[in-house]
Amino acid sequence: MEEDRKYIALFKAECENNKQFLVKNSFEVECLNMYQHYNSQSYQSYSETLAVKQKKVRIGGFNLWHPGSQNSGYKDYKLVAKIMNEWDVISATELLPLVSLDLKNNKLVLGVLENGPSDLRALKKKLRLANQNGDINLVKGLTKQIKALTTTLKKAPNLYRSPGYLKVLKELRLLDSSWSLLLSPRGDSAKPTNVKELTGFFYRGRIVKPIANEHCQETYKRERGKKISCFPNLRKSFMGRETSHVFSRRPLLASFKSGKFDFTLLTSHVVFTSPHPVEHKEDMVRILKASFGVEHYKKLGVGLDSTNYARFAESKIILELISNLKKKYKEKDVVYVGDMNLETDNPFWSDLLKTHGDHQLLIEEKTSLSQAKYNSRGDATKARASNYDHFVIPKNSFSNCQKINGDYDLRTLRYLKGHVLDYMNETYIVRSKSLKDNFLEEEEDYEVENESLIDDYTMTRTGQKKMQKKIKELEIKLNKIYTIKKGVVVKDNAKISLRLNYFKERVFMSQLRNRTFYRVYKEIISDHYPIKMTCSNN
Repeated sequence: MEEDRKYIALFKAECENNKQFLVKNSFEVECLNMYQHYNSQSYQSYSETLAVKQKKVRIGGFNLWHPGSQNSGYKDYKLVAKIMNEWDVISATELLPLVSLDLKNNKLVLGVLENGPSDLRALKKKLRLANQNGDINLVKGLTKQIKALTTTLKKAPNLYRSPGYLKVLKELRLLDSSWSLLLSPRGDSAKPTNVKELTGFFYRGRIVKPIANEHCQETYKRERGKKISCFPNLRKSFMGRETSHVFSRRPLLASFKSGKFDFTLLTSHVVFTSPHPVEHKEDMVRILKASFGVEHYKKLGVGLDSTNYARFAESKIILELISNLKKKYKEKDVVYVGDMNLETDNPFWSDLLKTHGDHQLLIEEKTSLSQAKYNSRGDATKARASNYDHFVIPKNSFSNCQKINGDYDLRTLRYLKGHVLDYMNETYIVRSKSLKDNFLEEEEDYEVENESLIDDYTMTRTGQKKMQKKIKELEIKLNKIYTIKKGVVVKDNAKISLRLNYFKERVFMSQLRNRTFYRVYKEIISDHYPIKMTCSNN
């Protein structure tokens, strides 16, 4: 609990800094212990008439793949926002607090702003003494230092850098100013050394508004702010036994209303790597005892193994949590949406859903991106890898989300069609449509395992111009970034040439090889596809 409060306080400070240096007076921000809320007054633009007139609310889930990290430094936020703008409320996973070089820069900025004024007063005092003593050289030196520090203090607030989640929100608000963000109060990670991921809900304030959540009201009675979103109580007092340690990243809960339809969303990014059953046996036992009441995954049946037992442990507690929320509170429309790192065809799902027979698992399409053009069997991947992202809903519920034939109105957005493909072709795709030897792609009998860095495709002349243009744009952008070194504002030229080379390789040259044929989509958007459920709100 003490550690939890510590990290919440640290992230709350980031929120306050975002509010002061980035948001300023653009919109309201709430930095609370239960959640952070950007554009928190958007409910004032909510119109039930407009929501009902739209006839539907579009609920989405999107693993955004670490926006704001150095690793995803070539993400096209304009395109990401255009994709997300097809939804009205989106659960977002793999969001990040400030990390790496941006975090380091912001600490320098804050340090200067905190200590700079007193340092400046001290320098001016020394200058007065130097003038009194007639020390011309010292006067010159101090005058130079004072001028430099004054300039730094003036420029420093504008050097504060934005976290990725605010870059997403900024682009969304250019499309619709009512877009808002409910963000978890801190990040969580599978290991202490791992980056602490955030989760959140982006929502269109004109069509969707947050409402009070009964569980948050009960669990966080003493906390300040509206009880619209929170980490659920995973302790014995609500779950009947201690289950919080089962999760590497806790779920986030929030309730919303659109037109005549109100609902509760639960989202998380389920752990991928399970603790090793021999090297970390104690961790395995703790997880399985709390979730399944056994000490080894082999006692649980077909489909569980050393790699996925922790994923199923989290999933089981999620199902229990949904059941408990439904049993205890008036709100029965509770839906989980997130990256579960589990495929629907795993045979253990049938056992798990029988035990919790009041739930059903939705989305059977592949939702993660394959970078390779062909899989290990030589079959075309069509840029699809695994079926990891799902909705979980109570059985015989959400009838307003069903089509006339009784199927749920579901969709997985694809990057290889529609406006996304058009944008990518126009902006980033540089390869020829045929292989180097002029055989059509379908005619090539290609051994995937033997691929090397030798290009399989050529770059078109138009593609070369396109690549050179984008590299030049990035170079100009990078050369406009400044930081603070030794108290002075300087150009942040750290590894610019390396970053440009990475950009060229990851986004453009990777397209020319079957092994990394679709990597460009990961670099520009994400390594997951967003999922969607459309529901009537009348």
